[in-house]
Order: sequence, then C-alpha cells, then structure tokens
Amino acid sequence: MQISRFVITYRDAVPGEHVLYDVVTDTYVGVDDTLLGAVGSWRQSPPQTPGEKEAQASLAELGFLVEGRAADDERLAAFWNQAREGIPGTMYVTWLPTLACNLACTYCFQKDHPATGHMSAETEAATVDFILRQVEEAGTPRLLVHFIGGEPLTRKDLIRRSARALADAMAGRGGTFAWEITTNGIGLEPSFVNELLALGAGTVKLTLDGDAETHDAARVYRNGKGSFEEVFRALTAVAGECPGLTLRLGGNFRSGQASSYERLLDRMEAAGLRGQVDEIRFKPVIDAGSPQGGCGGCGDVKAETETLVQIGRAVQQRGLGKKPVGAIDSATLCEIHWKNAWVIDPEGRLYKCLDVAGRAEVSVGTVRDGQRREDPLTVGRPWESHPPCATCAFLPVCGGGCIGGRYLQTGRAGEVLCRLEQFETSFREEVLSRYLAEFHRSDDEKEAA
Repeated sequence: MQISRFVITYRDAVPGEHVLYDVVTDTYVGVDDTLLGAVGSWRQSPPQTPGEKEAQASLAELGFLVEGRAADDERLAAFWNQAREGIPGTMYVTWLPTLACNLACTYCFQKDHPATGHMSAETEAATVDFILRQVEEAGTPRLLVHFIGGEPLTRKDLIRRSARALADAMAGRGGTFAWEITTNGIGLEPSFVNELLALGAGTVKLTLDGDAETHDAARVYRNGKGSFEEVFRALTAVAGECPGLTLRLGGNFRSGQASSYERLLDRMEAAGLRGQVDEIRFKPVIDAGSPQGGCGGCGDVKAETETLVQIGRAVQQRGLGKKPVGAIDSATLCEIHWKNAWVIDPEGRLYKCLDVAGRAEVSVGTVRDGQRREDPLTVGRPWESHPPCATCAFLPVCGGGCIGGRYLQTGRAGEVLCRLEQFETSFREEVLSRYLAEFHRSDDEKEAA
C-alpha cells in the first residue's frame, strides 16, 4: 500500500510529532518518527511488526493509504461526484438583475466603462419560469436564489417581485425558498431585508475593504467620494434590526494591507458587532487585468499569501464572527462544477460561472431556450491536460482553480488558474492550528473549553 497523493505530511507539528492531512476527507492524524518512516516504506515492503500492521489497517480504513493510483483516482471521482451535487437538495441560482453599479471601485474592470443595462420585464418573467422548470426537472425541494450584480439593490423592484413569485411557487410545491444578496451596501435598509425575510430564510453579504482610509481609496462613487461610513452604518443597522438574517462580511485586500483589516475588526468590536456577524471572510482583490487572473487576484503571490494568513489570524483571534471561517472551510469545489447551479445575466443568458456573466461568447444557453451546449470553460476538463494538476494534493478542492477568472485574463477557455503556493501556506497554517488546539491544549485551555 502507499500513501494517497491527496495526503500532505506536515513535519514537526511539535518536535518528533508529524501530521498527516487528507484533503479529500478533511481529516488528520498524528504520527511519530518511527511510524512516519514505516509509512514511507510500505510502498516497497509490507509492515514488519504487529504494531505496523495495525497502523496500516487503520490508515487504510481512513483513506490515508491506497492500493495504487487507480484506487486514488476512484477516491477523487467519488469525492467530485458528491461535490457536484452542490448544496444537497437545492437548486442554486445566481441572478444578475443588472450589470450597472452605483460605485466605481478602482479594481473593477467596469469602472471606466460602466454597464447600464437592466433586465427587462419580459426577461424577468422568462427567468422565473426557467428557474421553476429547473426545480421541477431536478426535483429539488429547496430553491436558493443569489441576487448579485452590478449592484442588485439598484433593482429592488425586481428582487421584490421575483422573490415573492418564487416563494409562492415553491410553497405551492411543498418546498422552500431562500435568498442571498451580495451588495456594496449602498441603499441597504432593514425594512427591505425584513420584507424579504418574510418570504424565506435570507443572507446578506456586505463588502468592506479594510478600514475607512483603505476602503475609501478603492470603493468610491463615480465622483471619487468614499463609501465606508455609509456601508458601515448599513452593516450595524441590519445586524441590529433584522432578526433571523444571516449576515456575512467580505473584503478584497491587496498584499500588505493586514493592519488595515485589523483596524476594521477593532472598529466592528467597538460598534458592538461581536457575535452579530455570522461569517467574516476576506480574500485577495479581484483584478481581471492581473497575470494571475480573476478570483486569484494580484501579482505577488507570496506577499499576498502572507497577508491572507495575517488577516485570517486576526479574524480567528478576535472571534467576532459566529462561525469560524478558515482556508479549508472555503476550499470546496466551485459552483462551475455543480449540476444544479445556474448564473443568469440581465439579457437572460445562462452561464455556469459568475465571473464571466455578461460575456455572451461563453454562455451556455438562455432562459427561454434552456441549456444549448456544454460549458466551454470546463468541457475539455483543463485540469487533466495541465501536468502539475495530476500530482497536486489540492486537486480535489481546487478543480483547476478559478477557471472563469483565468478566462477574463487571457480570453482563452480551457486554462487553469494555479494558486498552489497560497493553498500550501494557508492549509498548513490552519491544519496545524486545528491539530495543536485539539491535541496539545494546556490543562487550563481544556478546562476553559
């Protein structure tokens, strides 16, 4: 037997104690020097002692050991088949009612040529019909619609109408309706949120790019005025006045901005937001003009990764969010691979990736005609033709990375976006932190827990 290629060895979590981490199952075990050496020898020879035999059987049962490459490939295929189900029992639709925005963020590719098109009433009706057809065909008892843009709150009228229509239709089917809104926070009001909460469970995700100074240098109105204070007021208002709302906070950082995000977290704590935000997750800035491409962000991967780790530590240490969120929590197969997931742009075109919404050349169909072709971004399974992917331990949760973002950068379909260094650093940080917290806490820490 041999160690799975999806198992990573982190040496010396403490002196003489090492961690084996399985990316497929998100599990880890600790081994000493002797057992680690034995594991490496089992590829050529069987276990030599009863203790080794017992250890081999346990590691094989957990999936850390496999018979060979074919067995490893079967593990990957089974994991991806499950991951492609997306959110179990849920049809997930990302709906862009407009590509227009009331801000001109400095890193946004639309800042100089803002889109102005809104979805028409006819396309809105066709979109509702398409969504319900998909629910019917897939037999999913739950519908989750994610409104995004552009800035979706510039189309509150559409959100109200469509949410009500879909909620009524799902109730008539004996199912449930839920919604999400990703917004820059301009125009976000508790009354509007509570109106939607009456129709189904809801989530609002707001964006704050660091403290006021950093945010206002990037997320500006078209006249150059910053938006931090307005967004922060919206955050505190919905946190305090919208019971039952799931509230998420995101932000887009550049390398070297960790201290700015620490000041933002301090401001949140001072405003009484501890425990009122469900999830806090910051990520590298989206920069479609970068050689690194879309979701991957800006240029210096090493510096960017260091900033990611610093900010992640600050979030975890403060404990402001209800749910701790780390690198591994967010490492799941992208929606581009999900079976029951669609992205719909204002013209009613269908996509499998949000990044490319509005790019007609990579749409897969329309709400009127349904899907007409396979997704050109993934049809060739580019991760299979990119040699480093074949031996990469992170392939199960990466799946070629931000394939849509890579298309934005190059204009070519069928390429992967490799962020190996970022995965290596952030996973090591989190796995070892979790392992040490579980197995090496002091007696005082155990008692406090």
